[in-house]
Amino acid sequence: MLVQRLVEDPRVDEVVGIDTEEPHHDLGDADFLKLDVRHSLVGKLVRAVGIDTVVHTQTTVDSFEQDPRRAHETNVIGCLNLLAGLAGEDSPVRRVVLKSSAHVYGSRPDLPGQLREDQRLDSSSTHSFVRDMVEAEANLVEFSIRNPQVDTLSLRFANALNPEEPAPLARYLDLPVVPTVAGFDPVLQLVHRNDCIEAMARATVGGPRGAYNIAGDNGLPLSALLDGAGKLHAPLLPPAGSVLVSALVARLGLADLTPQLIDLLRWGRTLDTGRARHHLGFVAARNTAEAFDEYVQQRRVLQFLPSHRQYTYERELEEYIHARRTRRAATATLKLASGDATDGADAGAAERAPASARPRRPRR
Repeated sequence: MLVQRLVEDPRVDEVVGIDTEEPHHDLGDADFLKLDVRHSLVGKLVRAVGIDTVVHTQTTVDSFEQDPRRAHETNVIGCLNLLAGLAGEDSPVRRVVLKSSAHVYGSRPDLPGQLREDQRLDSSSTHSFVRDMVEAEANLVEFSIRNPQVDTLSLRFANALNPEEPAPLARYLDLPVVPTVAGFDPVLQLVHRNDCIEAMARATVGGPRGAYNIAGDNGLPLSALLDGAGKLHAPLLPPAGSVLVSALVARLGLADLTPQLIDLLRWGRTLDTGRARHHLGFVAARNTAEAFDEYVQQRRVLQFLPSHRQYTYERELEEYIHARRTRRAATATLKLASGDATDGADAGAAERAPASARPRRPRR
């Protein structure tokens, strides 16, 4: 959906998407290449096409994939390979945007409320995923130092709510009876999928380098959040270590929560979003309660749409449609240019006419 948003932005000339899997959504007029982020391929692509902005969204944030090795390959090695392909004086790239996570701060009882971007990151976390995301951001900072001509931005998202593809925390909140950790009522901030897309789009086309917290306003205690959405909840989880609780939850078949999410359900986390408001002009359209309520309503609707089918990418069809749109756009440009040449003969008469009678020249 970010691709669709950028295709419609008049400030963006061209969009090229790359992934190891075929798209799950219609990319519109964007091009698509099925390839990985080996630096040799990415480097060749950006130089051949003249790409000046790269948005890296392939980081795995709270995935159901529990294998630490695969997560490390995606979040650290994959990001390193990408940055290696974008580096160098001959590279046309001038902006890199990284999808990161607020998990880089950790979740502990000693953290201050309203975390700012200058808060020390949890590089010594006991959770490998958190350490990987901190390392990915560190690699981005090192890249920016070695390539000062490139503006680098990392967006630290609060836990996102996507009704079509729920992440583990969203699946947990989906449960008929939500089990909470006994003795804990953490303050949470959430963000809706559509607000995530808007934040990424704004970071793609503007804003100074640096990190940005992205979240809905007005964090709420988990109990108040669930009560407001009419969700039943009960303190069924023991206040033990996060790894033990995560394993217990998985065995019970309630939800597949990662250890860092169990920490979040004990200690909570709130973010200061002032920097994104000031420099990106971004304010989430939905606060935390509104984002959760809209998510719950959308999930209920989807339950009654068993015939809802996921978009299927067909390369030959997509290439034909894209080529046809390109030909039509080129024809329209030629006609416009021809019309401009014809208008030149009558330019003097048009200038002598009153303003209200002058023909409006088309915008380009």
